[in-house]
Amino acid sequence: MKEEVVRLNNIEVETLFSKIKEHLKEIGLQIIYEDKHENYWSVKAHKGGTLNAVTGSIRDVEIIIAGSKDTFDLTLRTGAWGRDIAIPALLASAVSFGLGAGVAVAEAYRAHKFEKDFWEWITQSVKSFNATMTQPVPAGCNRFCSKCNSPISTDAKFCMHCGAQQS
Repeated sequence: MKEEVVRLNNIEVETLFSKIKEHLKEIGLQIIYEDKHENYWSVKAHKGGTLNAVTGSIRDVEIIIAGSKDTFDLTLRTGAWGRDIAIPALLASAVSFGLGAGVAVAEAYRAHKFEKDFWEWITQSVKSFNATMTQPVPAGCNRFCSKCNSPISTDAKFCMHCGAQQS
């Protein structure tokens, strides 16, 4: 799961949400659920089928945009990316387990690549509104790394993101 804070107004968020749905369709996912309320947008998309179920490569994606006024949290959740391949492989044999493990590693890489590519696409889409995206500041983090500017806790001696020593 990845989350960013997006600084957009409601009209821009509505436009971004429409663009996200179209993008999901373009990359071969089927919209299976959509929910909209005041200051809340959610879409779930899926790519499955018999072959994907057998190989454990079903795709599930959920995007949630929630907030108020000009600040919204955008969350991406991905699931079922190769997580079920090990069980059939264990039941079959050691040879197929090796193959299953290889497929699982490939699926994990594809999931990571999907998330990375999606966030690059989202970043470009947000920039088209002349808006910004930032990582949310976790609870208990009230200062920032002197090197990479990531949020860190008050008593941190090192940054958890880049490893830089803090003074």
